[in-house]
Amino acid sequence: MKSGALGLVDTLVMAVAGSAPAYSITASTAALVAAVGIAGPAALWVAFVPMIGITIAFSYLNQWRSDAGAAYAWVGRAIHPALGFLAGWALLSLSTIFMVAAALPAGEATLDLFNPGELHDVMWATGIGVVWFLGVLALVTVGITATAKVQVMMTLLELGALLLVGFLAIWNVHAAPVSNFSWSWFLPQSFGTFQSFSAGMLVAVFYYFGWDVSSNLAEETANAERTAGLGGIAGVLVIFLIFILIQVAVQMALTPAQVQANSANLLPALGHVALPAPWSAIAVLAVMVSAVATLETQLLQCTRLLYSMARDRVIGETMGHLHPRFQTPWLAGFAVAGVSLLLFAASATVPTLNILMSDLINAIGVQVSFYYSIAGIACAWYYRKVLFTDWRVLVFAGIVPLGSALFVGYVGLYQLPQLGWQVSAISIGTIVIGVIPLVYYRRRYRSSFYTDPAEAASVLTMARGAQAGE
Repeated sequence: MKSGALGLVDTLVMAVAGSAPAYSITASTAALVAAVGIAGPAALWVAFVPMIGITIAFSYLNQWRSDAGAAYAWVGRAIHPALGFLAGWALLSLSTIFMVAAALPAGEATLDLFNPGELHDVMWATGIGVVWFLGVLALVTVGITATAKVQVMMTLLELGALLLVGFLAIWNVHAAPVSNFSWSWFLPQSFGTFQSFSAGMLVAVFYYFGWDVSSNLAEETANAERTAGLGGIAGVLVIFLIFILIQVAVQMALTPAQVQANSANLLPALGHVALPAPWSAIAVLAVMVSAVATLETQLLQCTRLLYSMARDRVIGETMGHLHPRFQTPWLAGFAVAGVSLLLFAASATVPTLNILMSDLINAIGVQVSFYYSIAGIACAWYYRKVLFTDWRVLVFAGIVPLGSALFVGYVGLYQLPQLGWQVSAISIGTIVIGVIPLVYYRRRYRSSFYTDPAEAASVLTMARGAQAGE
């Protein structure tokens, strides 16, 4: 936990890496096409609107309180401590599930390069994914400075590869495209039905998830009150443009049947259209780099959250212990790794990767909806007493966060009954389980986190914040 170790570029890179555009595209595009058909670009830009609203909420909340726990601390201090704990627990549970979902494409990409015959074998993909996961865990344990340097390099490679593959795929098929480009792809009426729209929104929320790691790294960021929020906003803008480019390229270059046939390995399929062998392997490398990068950011997010919760004594205090040499919450990382390895073992028993990835994406999408929506509500609630002191505060700390939170939350609630009891049980059950540690540690530590009064912005606190910004 090195104060001031990260700057604006570092936080922007972390936000992009957290969303993992290459991974999100290759893992989620088939689900998006299945949900909305040709309306993929429309789904991505419509989902972008509330997502940028949530990033603005995070920015305003960072101005109030830069905390490694992010939404856990904000919700707990602004609304209710128990709700804050469950917000933090939701992030822990969805991030742990997400690590399995991220490691599997890394395993598949490795197989695509070195052992294509076993490309869709669940055991092989899971085993190699575990190896990548353990390597990333070692890197995160070493420290934020080394992690940030590696992350910048990997993210630049990933973005460069995505731009190359996207533009070349469009260029190579523009004369005889599978589907001619149409502006109708961007129109909301292309969804057809409300169910299609809602299903597409849930998948699109999964696309964007992960940028908020910049807020969990705020205590290690210089000028965190401003930089952490700006990094998240800029990161979401970058990935939005990349998502639109690749979605258009996919719809011009691949048939729906090809998309579904390569549902867990889509970007490499697009790479074969964009580039001849062996250069098409650039797309495979992009997926591998992206999956590893998002494993790194998720581990950073989980360990920083556990550190904050342990510091507040709402969870086991050992989770807050820093490594004597590297100054990282290493025990928290090992705890998350232990749970993740159990999930890896369970995932190896699923018949096909397509079924496994579809269930994981939907379960994570519901949990992300809860996590982001409660953070947006916390922003509007914290600033409620000063909303009418300035139109900018009213719009950007009140209306935009609340409207975005209600939209994202509604998508998760509406889709939940459509996903089947297994996915619903994973989504809700893993959050509800958090009540057990909440009650246990609340009785054990009697933390002041639960007894301190809730906080709210006042004219005085706003004035202090403005002076600090100056």
